[in-house]
Amino acid sequence: MEIAGNRTLAQSLASLAAGGEATQMSKEAQATLASAVASMLSQGCGALPFPGRPVTAASPGVATLLANALVPVGTGPIGVEITPDGAFAYVADNGGNTVSVIDTATNLVTATVTGLNGPIDVAITPDGNFVYVTNGSSNTVSVIDTSTNLVVGSPITVGSNPFEIDITPDGAFAYVANHGSGTVSVIDTSTNLSIATITVGSTPNGVAVSPDGLTVYVTNSGSGSVSVIDTATNLVTATVGVGSTPIGVVFTPDGNFAYVANNGSNTVSVIDTTTGPPSVVTTINGFATPAGAAVNPDGTLVFVVNFGANNVSVIDTSTNTILTTLAVGTQPSRAAVTPDGNFLYVTNNGSNNVSVLQIRPIVTSITPGSGSTLGGDPITISGSGFTGATSVTLNSTPVASFIVVDDNTITATTPAHAAGTVQASVTVPLGTGTGGSFTFVPPPPTITSISPSSGTTSGGTLVLITGTNFTGATAVSIAGTPVTSFQVVDDTHISAITAPHAPGTGLVSVTTPGGTANGPVTYTYVTPAPTISGFSPASGSTAGGTQVTITGTGFTGATAVSIAGAPAASFQVLNDTTIVAVTAPHAPGSGPVSVTTPGGTAVSGTNYTYVTPAPTVTAIFPSSGPAGASTQVSISGTGLTGATSVTVNGTPVPFTVVSDNEITATLPPHAAGTVTVTVTTPGGSASIPFTYTRDRTQLTATPAIVQVFPPHPYAGILTATLTDLDTGAPLAGQPITFTTGSTTLCTVVTNAQGVATCPAVLALPLIILNGGYTATYAGNSNHQPATAHGAVITL
Repeated sequence: MEIAGNRTLAQSLASLAAGGEATQMSKEAQATLASAVASMLSQGCGALPFPGRPVTAASPGVATLLANALVPVGTGPIGVEITPDGAFAYVADNGGNTVSVIDTATNLVTATVTGLNGPIDVAITPDGNFVYVTNGSSNTVSVIDTSTNLVVGSPITVGSNPFEIDITPDGAFAYVANHGSGTVSVIDTSTNLSIATITVGSTPNGVAVSPDGLTVYVTNSGSGSVSVIDTATNLVTATVGVGSTPIGVVFTPDGNFAYVANNGSNTVSVIDTTTGPPSVVTTINGFATPAGAAVNPDGTLVFVVNFGANNVSVIDTSTNTILTTLAVGTQPSRAAVTPDGNFLYVTNNGSNNVSVLQIRPIVTSITPGSGSTLGGDPITISGSGFTGATSVTLNSTPVASFIVVDDNTITATTPAHAAGTVQASVTVPLGTGTGGSFTFVPPPPTITSISPSSGTTSGGTLVLITGTNFTGATAVSIAGTPVTSFQVVDDTHISAITAPHAPGTGLVSVTTPGGTANGPVTYTYVTPAPTISGFSPASGSTAGGTQVTITGTGFTGATAVSIAGAPAASFQVLNDTTIVAVTAPHAPGSGPVSVTTPGGTAVSGTNYTYVTPAPTVTAIFPSSGPAGASTQVSISGTGLTGATSVTVNGTPVPFTVVSDNEITATLPPHAAGTVTVTVTTPGGSASIPFTYTRDRTQLTATPAIVQVFPPHPYAGILTATLTDLDTGAPLAGQPITFTTGSTTLCTVVTNAQGVATCPAVLALPLIILNGGYTATYAGNSNHQPATAHGAVITL
């Protein structure tokens, strides 16, 4: 709305009479308006945003929140909006042609934007980058860059006397209620051009975009209605009748309801937006010329600015009743809630300032920061907005008692609570604030006894610790050493397994989140005498080298191990119950196993026996030899010392024991085939196969000598000699077959010199024709076959 300072009083009154914000104004009301305006002008005040509404003092019974602030701004402030991050509040100073920028952290004006013309309302884009300002006196909208707080671009031309403005949730469009032309202008924020004009009711005033961006509600102050615009088509889809002279309108965050401040009938209409068409579901009475409206982020409270009573009514949206009223400055006009829901900013048009009201508590700290889970500890909760607190809880558990010392301080007594870190919640009639940090810790533990009170230095003793406040125990130590494991049985008992420890006595300690109990109970570690429960194997070789595993108890720190009275060649303590020892060489016989530790010596109840080991034969080299000759062999194995015989298929042969792992022997001639070579010692026998192979043979043939001219056989006798290559001796009595080509000439047995003679005078022509003859030995079980070729020599 225009400010009287921007026009003459006569122009303002004429505008109002012609259909301004208060329609059907009586002569008496006009007189009252004129008096009020004259009074304001004489005092240097700004515009009267709602002409015709008498100014009344705040009710004496109005509730007041502490920690409020009054921020001086420009003349005649009306619209106010807070940036999405809550850092700044932008205020339209209608009478000063400026926009004041309030830093919400300090509640000081940090910038003043000039270049505006009768600014009435502000709207901030969802990204917080730009502020759109309606210039009621120039029928335009200006755009402020929040990074520089300067007006950017040219003013955007809209309808006559633009009032309120709102921006869609996606920031794409701004909707402007043109009070003087009965229209709504739609601005495309990407181009900052007015792209549509929508005709609505008479003298539109307030405008609000639904949270889902699908509809826009416009209050028509001259026709007592709300126009519903579909943003997809920019068409009016419904008109809802409300009270007289509706001005402010606000949606609940879920978009299900719209609250309309009816300035002329001192009521608020509640519209159900979910019905088709939308309809008023209830009307709330008890307001004084209500103007602007705002809602908190969770939608539980709606704040209605009472221009005529200098206060703000707070509506509980769950019951649609007035909870309380909050005193503010003179002629409050509009309001905005910070995004965190903690503060309400109200523009006081008549006193040129902004009231900052804390509408819910802020909890900043709790001291001390921890206490017992049993409760009963005194704490101090610090913050602001505590006046009128109705409850104080720690993690939803009510404190045992509390006192509101002042608006910033509450003293309380903690309740019993499970261990953990919690926050404090302080509730006042308008909301609940949560913050601070308090940790419930169990009370310190105590120790009264331990059973048993002593145990072995090797650990492993199960003990039961008795005391108090053991729940949540995080550590248990005995004589300064953490136990191997423990379990909290209940709040007064812990079972634990002792760890290995040197001999001695030390304190028992238990640590919980509540602290550490160190004694006075003590526990004594003693070195136990060892015991032997068994060993394996029960016997081994007299040569030693047998690995014996000894089982028992108390082996830790063992200093000696003996087997049948002889110290072990070596031993290793694997753990307190196991030793692995290696036997030393020992004469045959039996004796107990003993283990010596610092705690004493344990002797087994059974004996270990040293026995002479049976031999093993793993290889013979060579593994074969000729049947007709002796073969020198090397036999490999174990336990060969003391060998008494070496036999071939049971027949003794000469041998020599080279070492425990080797014997040499001479194997005599033998028929071809596999035989068994056996080594016998006092510990037994072991065998290995040996193969006799057929002797190699060689057959040589003499050439056939023929005199060609005159034709005469020089020698008509063919001879072949058979020799055993392995023995070098001639082989007598062996058949030799003489052939030429495919013709068998004869078969002759070798004589004592291994020579076979075949008379073949008649066959000489055939022998000459075939280029010689062949002598063949077929071989036998002990000798390999052989062949030879006899050539023809001509003279």
